Amino acid sequence: MLTLFAVSAAGAAAYLAVHSGLNAGATGGADKARTRSHSTSFGPSTVLVTGRPSGVVCYRVIEPSGSSHGCRPPVKPSEIAYTVSPRAIGGVAGADVTAVIVKLTLRGTKWATIRDGVFYADVPVPYRVRAVIKVLRGGTRERFDVKPTQ
Repeated sequence: MLTLFAVSAAGAAAYLAVHSGLNAGATGGADKARTRSHSTSFGPSTVLVTGRPSGVVCYRVIEPSGSSHGCRPPVKPSEIAYTVSPRAIGGVAGADVTAVIVKLTLRGTKWATIRDGVFYADVPVPYRVRAVIKVLRGGTRERFDVKPTQ
């Protein structure tokens, strides 16, 4: 009930939050979202993944400081899609993604937790997300720079 209330209350703020979607395709962890919605909890925070009839996958990070969301076609096995909320980053990860590394300002680094095709990392004060690195099976890495928010 509390999570449902948080989703409703954060709706307007979520549209104003920064969101990024990377690549395009089908399958991976987001494949489940085409047929059903599911949420994955990470302590007091939750990543909610919802599939739409059109095949679009939406993912919302809900954490104590706020929320953010993004939508895109389902990720391929080697892809990620993410959204940055005020104090966290989360999203969906394909089956071949073995790790997500979050580079923070002030030389900080966080390794996201990946579970059930979803990843999440909290962002402690005073840090901000500056880049996301996906790590694939075999060790291949790809970096995505994150633009600062106002």
